[in-house]
Amino acid sequence: MTTRSTPFTRENITTLIYRRLKNALMTGGYKPGDVMLLRIISEELGVSQTPVREALLQLVSERALNMERGKSITVPIFDKKRLQDLRAIRLKLEVMAAEYAVKNITDADIDELAAIHNRMMQCKLNEEREGTLLHNFEFHSTLYAASQMPDLIAIIEGLWAQTGPSLTYLYRPPFAHSQGDHPHLLVIAALKNRHTEGVVAAIMDDVNQYGLALMQRLPEEMT
Repeated sequence: MTTRSTPFTRENITTLIYRRLKNALMTGGYKPGDVMLLRIISEELGVSQTPVREALLQLVSERALNMERGKSITVPIFDKKRLQDLRAIRLKLEVMAAEYAVKNITDADIDELAAIHNRMMQCKLNEEREGTLLHNFEFHSTLYAASQMPDLIAIIEGLWAQTGPSLTYLYRPPFAHSQGDHPHLLVIAALKNRHTEGVVAAIMDDVNQYGLALMQRLPEEMT
């Protein structure tokens, strides 16, 4: 019995490009103000411009990118108020995801979170911005995946796509460091005890602590 493979349609390509660009936004692969040049992205990915344009327009519709009439598509530059609003929304939703995650998380998941955090801290020690942001996102996304609530995760990812580029201001030498134990370690410790309140408190500390540090590092024109 043979298995027919699914045709690789333009819709498939657009989805793959969309996901790749969104992942780059969520993990600080782009900075505020970057211009999303259609030709350059098409050449980098080895695809035609049509699916790239479709993916970019989808991200514009989700507010992760900005497009003004007759101008290029760019990564938005948010002021302090907008970033604070997004952080407040993130906090509510990520706490909810964390609460559900405690109910479903496995010991293997917790071990994976610890390994991800260690990779992040190694990158942070070396002041490697891309690795630090990538593993930070990986930590949170792995935790929230345990909530088994894909719709909630999709909303959270949309918020990360908007705020991820601004985190590049936070991770410029010298890197900002938490006081005392990193909140991720507190998350892991609470998860091992299946202590929901402890996990929630650590997530709130993480989002708030680094959110405040970001506010202090924003360029003057964004404040």
